[in-house]
Amino acid sequence: MSSNDPAIILDRGYRHYEGPRTGRRGAMRAIVKEGYRRVLGLRRKAKGKLFPWTLIALALGSAVVLVAIEWVSSTLPVSLDTSDLFPRYAGYFDFISNVALLFAAFAGPQLLVPDRTHGVLNVYFSRPLGVRDYLVAKGATLAAVILSFWLVPQLLLHLGYAALSPAGFLSYLGKTTDILWKVPAAALVYFALHASLAFLAASFAKRVGTAAASFIAVLLGLNLVAVLFQEASSVPGARWTSLLALEQHPRYVRDWIFDLDSSAVIPAQAGFDPQASLLVVIGLAVISVLLVSWRYRRLT
Repeated sequence: MSSNDPAIILDRGYRHYEGPRTGRRGAMRAIVKEGYRRVLGLRRKAKGKLFPWTLIALALGSAVVLVAIEWVSSTLPVSLDTSDLFPRYAGYFDFISNVALLFAAFAGPQLLVPDRTHGVLNVYFSRPLGVRDYLVAKGATLAAVILSFWLVPQLLLHLGYAALSPAGFLSYLGKTTDILWKVPAAALVYFALHASLAFLAASFAKRVGTAAASFIAVLLGLNLVAVLFQEASSVPGARWTSLLALEQHPRYVRDWIFDLDSSAVIPAQAGFDPQASLLVVIGLAVISVLLVSWRYRRLT
């Protein structure tokens, strides 16, 4: 169009929004839905899906492999007890602990950091959504994806072992009803620690990678510090430094839930009860919630 062409004004009129007004709850549901897409890489290129779905495939694939091993052992002419050779319900938490740690390190920052760096928080907090509503929605999203990461493979294990049980499917389920509360309880403890620290790192870091690296470095680094001080038993207060082994606390509580030996867990070696580890997890979760809330209220 040249500069001499006459301008054309089209009067399309003003239209009011005629769709449903969902209010605060609708806004929270939208944040949860968007959070799922971001963590799982939905509606993104293959590069955005690669990392989360690789971890999910590892978690699900490991459960399938364990059930397959159980099936192969059941077909052998000689009876073979694989319960001590391969992890079951409690042992499965250790079996995929590193994979779950990576998934938490990825998911937490993905939910918080981009909204801050892209400058969309003011849009969210205009109305009717508040800081508390925003963080609750993000926390609900993280709870859903992290707990599913722990529980869905456990469900596959449970159903697979029940299907292969010589006593029969229903009989196995009836004899293992305690698993229905023990596994979710242990998963909740793992989630409380991982999610709270992942959100805490993500609320202050400016980049997703920085938040993820900080989360992993703190958990693994404090484990190393606890081990070093534990070996230096002559140092005053060395026993209390065992509580710095944050990644060990969910394992200690899990052993308590499943009534397992915990002699290899650092807090247990220092003479602490599993209740102390549970209090540490709860305390860290509460402190993290308060700090994240404070951080986001300062941003508004």
